[in-house]
Amino acid sequence: MADSPLGERQIPDPPTDEPRLESWGEIAAYLRREIRTVQRWERYQGLPVRRLLIGKLGSVYAYRSELDKWYRERQPQPENGEEDTEKAGNGEVVAHVTVSTEVDKQKSQGQVDGSDLPPPRPRITRLHITITLLTLLIVAAVTPAVYFFRREHSPVRSASGKIRLVVLPFANLSGDSQQDYFSAGLTDEMITQLGRLDPERLGVIAAETSKASASKPIAELGRTLDVQYALEGSVRRGGNDVRINVQLIQVSDQTHIWANSYTGDLRDILRVQDEVAAAVASQIRVALPVGALGVNGAKGTARTINPEAYDEYLRGRFFWTNRGDLRKSIDAYQKAIQKDPNYALAYAGLASAYALLGQVPYDDMLPADAKPKAREAAERALQLDPQLGEAHSVLANVSYSYDWDFDAAEREFQRALALGQNDPTAHLWFSHYCIVRNRLQQAHEENSRTLALDPVSPLFNTVRAEIYYNARQYDEAIAQGRRIIDQYPTYWLAYIWLGSAYREKKMYKDSLEQFAQASKLSGNHPAITALYGHALALSGDTAGARRALADLRNLSKTRYVSALYFAGIYTGLGEKGTALDWLDKAYKERNDRLVYLNVDPMADPLRSEPRFQDLMKRLHLP
Repeated sequence: MADSPLGERQIPDPPTDEPRLESWGEIAAYLRREIRTVQRWERYQGLPVRRLLIGKLGSVYAYRSELDKWYRERQPQPENGEEDTEKAGNGEVVAHVTVSTEVDKQKSQGQVDGSDLPPPRPRITRLHITITLLTLLIVAAVTPAVYFFRREHSPVRSASGKIRLVVLPFANLSGDSQQDYFSAGLTDEMITQLGRLDPERLGVIAAETSKASASKPIAELGRTLDVQYALEGSVRRGGNDVRINVQLIQVSDQTHIWANSYTGDLRDILRVQDEVAAAVASQIRVALPVGALGVNGAKGTARTINPEAYDEYLRGRFFWTNRGDLRKSIDAYQKAIQKDPNYALAYAGLASAYALLGQVPYDDMLPADAKPKAREAAERALQLDPQLGEAHSVLANVSYSYDWDFDAAEREFQRALALGQNDPTAHLWFSHYCIVRNRLQQAHEENSRTLALDPVSPLFNTVRAEIYYNARQYDEAIAQGRRIIDQYPTYWLAYIWLGSAYREKKMYKDSLEQFAQASKLSGNHPAITALYGHALALSGDTAGARRALADLRNLSKTRYVSALYFAGIYTGLGEKGTALDWLDKAYKERNDRLVYLNVDPMADPLRSEPRFQDLMKRLHLP
């Protein structure tokens, strides 16, 4: 029979002077179950959980003795007259923990899936381990309220030799969907913090895969992601008051090995993040480099932060991660900086958003406007915190895509990767740099590192198709593009490399179909219009290619359209002189995609032209 909610229950007066379990995380850890399981028990099976209103926040708590009583009532009766309690020599009542080598049969018809009621505890007959109540850990009811459920265990490692951890999306328990950005941003922050701990031995799954794993059973994560640990949690926010529950789960046996609960003010959120990271590190036996957690403060300390600034920072991070609206991301980061001018992470976020906004295919700003702002923000971030790998990644991006200074870019990338081995953006941008330098095998290896951190990301999988395309491995590019589209049919960037690979194989009908679909999905993005017009020209549809040119001219009246896009269509039409004229204009714009022409098959018809060779020299490319 399906579960149905119980009516209002009258829980008797609490025991006298007994410590409390102060959150769903602590209750779940005590019962060795997932939070959602104990919440279901409370709702449908009468698990004795109490509620308390703290300021604007609702809170739950429970007593161990009541949970034990509820649990015992659902166990098989002791055999041969065994007692569940006895008196020790000093007259104290002691509890028994019994172990069995056989699994008792479930006696409840309603417990079909093993989660509605706790399974019977196994026993070894007459073997008792006594634990006096005086040895129970007393947790002080202070803010933050912290409870550790500890078990000794050896760290588990993946086949690669690293310990691998996934941070599942924090549940938003605020009752307000408008706070989803807050829980999502906090999840991303924890991923970043944990990723900085010990990248040589700890690999942390990145945000895209974390979101995709939210609904999967814990046991499945070990198989699909090769992770040994999962960190899950929830956040409840009311104004500047916040309550965060977190628990660490060993995936192999779904053991809850640690749980924390924090209640406090957003001003202390950076300290809370560091405390969670330090606790996780101690549980899975990785080194904790003191002061290396990027908390924007003195070594080993976490400064307080303006709650409004932190709120805007998380909004900016939300829009950056989803790439949905980079201008909204920039606006939020700027507001965060206005409220806290010394917020290094906000400057680093602002730098990353500007870097993307000024390059293909986002190109929503002139590179000459966007890239210098990206550099300025990154340099300010490093003045405030020299250990921010994200800022070094932006400087590397600007160096090779705007300054065409490849030596500087190489140095910045090496610094960024040393500081952020678990930062997928650093690996992503370095793989692009390797494409530009015609180091395609290295680009492939770097892409593999990115995918190890975020295997389901459509962006990172699309880069693999781009690498195959530039390596002239068109069949592999097509196969990869097909795989992405099968899984993410609305991800228009994947259609670029699928269509481009078909074009190079002279399969123009297939190529045009892919570009047409990309145009539809992207809202007629100018980059797709250019690729479509170029393919039309190669297919022999000169009139169609010229219509695409007209579309670009009309679009340029309302937004920035790079000269590079016109050059592409004229190259397809065989009008090399005109194409090179437009490439010179793109050079003056400092378009980032120019440096890719060193390897892009699309530029092959121009390679023998002296003007093209001169352009490559001006770009400092061989």
